[in-house]
Amino acid sequence: MGNHLDVTVVVDSRKEGHQKLTALAKAGFLGEKRIITIGEVADRKMADIEDLFAKDDYVALYNAAFGKKIKAVDLKGTDPIVRQIARNEGVDRYDHNAPAEVLLRERAKRVASLSDETLNAFEALFKRINETLA
Repeated sequence: MGNHLDVTVVVDSRKEGHQKLTALAKAGFLGEKRIITIGEVADRKMADIEDLFAKDDYVALYNAAFGKKIKAVDLKGTDPIVRQIARNEGVDRYDHNAPAEVLLRERAKRVASLSDETLNAFEALFKRINETLA
């Protein structure tokens, strides 16, 4: 890795941090200001990209992906929404790609129905990314 990386990295927030990215930054390969955690944007210690969606919006994607009928009010806790859903469904994990695929396949319909809360959260992410490029 002889070259410095001219990239901005967006990562889910974890309790244990991001040792590899921090090491790259400390070694001078990646600027510390170029590392964005979702928790920083969502104003939460632990957050995944899915947490930028309002609960109702993400639950709609989840339901469409898996043919389910769960409701946002059924989800309990302040941990990441993917964990809340897994707990509600009685599973350890589920395929996080499936809701993303629904969003991509049906993007015109799905994006048009996103709440202001979701749109504002993603706008904040893109503003934060743009700040790293200035």
